[in-house]
Amino acid sequence: MAVLVGGLGYIGSQVAKDLLERGEHVIGIENCFSTDPVAVRRLVKDYGLDLVPGTVVSRQVLRQALRRDDIDRIYWLAAQASGHPEAAPARYTETTNLIGPRMMLDAAGEYGIETVVFASSLKVYGPYLSTDVDETTPYGQFTDLAHLSHCYVEKLLEMCASRHQLRCLAVRLGIVYGLGPVVKRDERFMTAPNKFCQQAVRGQPLTITPSGAQLQGFIHITDASRAMLSAPELAPSVGFTAVNAVTEITSPLAIAKAVQSAAAERGWSVPVIAPEVPPATGNIRVRSKLETLGFEPTQQIRSVLPAMLDFFARIEAQEVKS
Repeated sequence: MAVLVGGLGYIGSQVAKDLLERGEHVIGIENCFSTDPVAVRRLVKDYGLDLVPGTVVSRQVLRQALRRDDIDRIYWLAAQASGHPEAAPARYTETTNLIGPRMMLDAAGEYGIETVVFASSLKVYGPYLSTDVDETTPYGQFTDLAHLSHCYVEKLLEMCASRHQLRCLAVRLGIVYGLGPVVKRDERFMTAPNKFCQQAVRGQPLTITPSGAQLQGFIHITDASRAMLSAPELAPSVGFTAVNAVTEITSPLAIAKAVQSAAAERGWSVPVIAPEVPPATGNIRVRSKLETLGFEPTQQIRSVLPAMLDFFARIEAQEVKS
């Protein structure tokens, strides 16, 4: 049996690596829109990834991937995930995020796939978290196409689970951070912890918008992958299941100050430019079905910041030499 991973970007590459280290035959699809092809080739060379290059909105590419082996699971992370207004044209986001999953689910029904796990987002609950969130909390409001598309795909999964007799899961990930096989360097595609570390290394100020004082859910990339791989244990053989995956509640402002402190330990002076608003307070809890599996975080933001700063410092030094 084999596993198909659609999208080998920031999170998808970690999922693929973890599956490969388990001894799975992993077939991956990637078009390298915002992913370094060198990192993808490293997965092929070092871990034995079976790569199908191309776009997920190509029937030919999908069929080529699904014919490689007897596939029983699909992990779908192929998306234009950035809410940055300059990340991609609206048409590209809509094509990749809406048409791609529909074509994949149709192909899954055609090829008799048993399980589809989709990387959704905690942002389906809206830009700000309420006091107590679980998987029954209604969808919230949206400010960008990338996060709005998650709601469409979740309902599409629900429909196709019944239509094609699939087991479909949407793992609603918090903001993912940390170092993985693929690390984005373009700030349009970076989440706050990673971006702040890169900016600190470059001596740039860490600028916080007013919304950056609000509490958000975060999860380290290795824990995000564990959540994706563990989620099928929670679901019946057929049907749709949503699963929250968040391990830490904090604010971008608090993260910026933590990066500032970690940088100061290295002798770097990094200013934080923040609006004069009171720091976020409150006791927000995000409940998750993963709790029934004993799922716990293995990483916390403050503990990994030193390694992240060192990583970006090495990259910057290498680029200066070259």
